[in-house]
Amino acid sequence: MDLIKSANSKYTEYENLLLERDQLIKEAGQIWTVYLQLFGRLMADSYEEKLACIKCKKIISYYQNALNHGGVVDSAAMEQYLEQEMAEYYANLRRMMNENEDAENAGTSTPYEAERAKTLYRRLAKLIHPDINPETDHSPELQELWNRVLIAYHHNDVKELSELEVLARRVLKELGVESVRVDIPDIEEKIEEVRTEIDRITHSEPYSLKYLVEDETAAEKRKSELREELEFYQKYHRELNAVILRMLQSGGLNIHVKGTD
Repeated sequence: MDLIKSANSKYTEYENLLLERDQLIKEAGQIWTVYLQLFGRLMADSYEEKLACIKCKKIISYYQNALNHGGVVDSAAMEQYLEQEMAEYYANLRRMMNENEDAENAGTSTPYEAERAKTLYRRLAKLIHPDINPETDHSPELQELWNRVLIAYHHNDVKELSELEVLARRVLKELGVESVRVDIPDIEEKIEEVRTEIDRITHSEPYSLKYLVEDETAAEKRKSELREELEFYQKYHRELNAVILRMLQSGGLNIHVKGTD
């Protein structure tokens, strides 16, 4: 299949911007993976200690409320309350830990593989990128192939990309699409939209974290900050535990545990 490009002189600019945007999205993902490899464990440990402090504060508040209303604490009710209050926090922690595990297990690519993947991706994009070839939006087969292309490109999977190029050309031939005239409506507006997206990607996280993963001094400073944060929450956690212990030892609370009557 041959794509017959629009006669509009802006078409090539639009195509190149789309490819630049996709490359930046890929780089942002790679930056985030390296960032997690460097700092993810410390971030998760600090967040876990922070959650322990939040939970302690909720226990203190629960006990104080009980003291204000007769001093009886229903242990089961309190546990249910804490579980509900902390559910979203712990879901975030599990998400962080899963991301860290994925980052730690991520493979590395050689410069050759990265460059070869980029070349294959550009060829495939010119064939079936939904913003370049309108046929992709109308074909479930091409949509599935395009989704696989994005995943393979993200992982620099040269073998998969090579196979997908063969499959894409075969599907296009089977669809009987010998040529497609590509006319992009409102192309100047679309160019500005892609430029805006490129600017957003390069000036926001995770792409903006690039300096941290490339500058050893900056990375060590960030690790030091995270260690200080972890130590702060550990100290605060111990202080809150001491408050809880004093409340329990004061004698004003009557902890009711189901089944102990």
